[in-house]
Amino acid sequence: MKQAFLALIIVSLASVSAFAQDSSMNPLIPGGNSAPPGHAPKAVASDALYDFGSALEGTMVKHTFTIKNVGQGYLDIQGVKTSCGCTTGDPSKMHVAPGDTTDIAVAFDTHFQKGHQVRTITVATNDPNNPQVAMTMQGIVKRQVEAVPGEVAFGDLKRGTEETKELLVNDLNPARGTFSVGPVSNSNSSIKVEQLKRPDGKPGALIRVSLLKTMPVGPFDDSIKITTNRVPLQVDVFGTVTGDLNIDPAQVSFGIVPHGQDIVRIFKVSNQGPHPIKVLDVASSTPAVGAVAEPVTPGKEYKVTVTLRHSTPEGQLRGNLTIKTDDPDQATLNVPFYAIVGHFKT
Repeated sequence: MKQAFLALIIVSLASVSAFAQDSSMNPLIPGGNSAPPGHAPKAVASDALYDFGSALEGTMVKHTFTIKNVGQGYLDIQGVKTSCGCTTGDPSKMHVAPGDTTDIAVAFDTHFQKGHQVRTITVATNDPNNPQVAMTMQGIVKRQVEAVPGEVAFGDLKRGTEETKELLVNDLNPARGTFSVGPVSNSNSSIKVEQLKRPDGKPGALIRVSLLKTMPVGPFDDSIKITTNRVPLQVDVFGTVTGDLNIDPAQVSFGIVPHGQDIVRIFKVSNQGPHPIKVLDVASSTPAVGAVAEPVTPGKEYKVTVTLRHSTPEGQLRGNLTIKTDDPDQATLNVPFYAIVGHFKT
């Protein structure tokens, strides 16, 4: 009985040893239950370039790319990215068997696009040799309507100035029949937009853009949204209203400076208006830079001395000076500054 029990133990230990040495049977050993070498997926795009020729602006260009798994393991589609938010890609399968395919349905929205366009679609996969499969859609987008000029630039204008500019809305595809424009709108109450008939009698519209006296001092921008029975148009409007107070130069550049030294720059605040003003305070966005204002001609001109302190640590420095005045229209003026502090080899 004892001898039979010992024999059973020996046989059992031998079986365990054989099981332990066979990695294909033991999942605890590295490589156990893994696919034999070479059993990996392989992603191949059947046609990686699609040229749609030409399309009218405002239409949707669609195409389906195909990726085939020519490897021996399962191909996983891990995501699809496109080079533009106007383009989407949607795979039909996320898990592709050997020899099988997945379709990538791509849609390109041509609104507000024009001319030659190229969009890249990148598919992430588990193919060890081709983890990023890139495909391209390209072609020419033809505009259906246009605004001439394409933007309204007022430039620099003195506070209280009123100025008017005009633009024409043209039909670039008259073969499609009747062309209508309107309504038009914008968001800035200091810019007035009017839609009028074209003086030449052609289809489209004349858009009159007026800058009003109420526009405050400083840069401004707005967008005119023009509705048509083809596609919508958007025209940018921008410019700068200048006040009586001017800064020269408009920003402070210390440049590249050595560490451990005080660096001084000077700019002036000049008053071109009829009433005297006072500079009440100058504050810096960082303790590394200090500024002091002193009158040159009381009420008309101030000199501002700006100091980059020697204790400023090495590296790039950007900030802003805030100048407070008693001018009701320009109570605050901003002057940016920048510096690179340290020793740099060329």
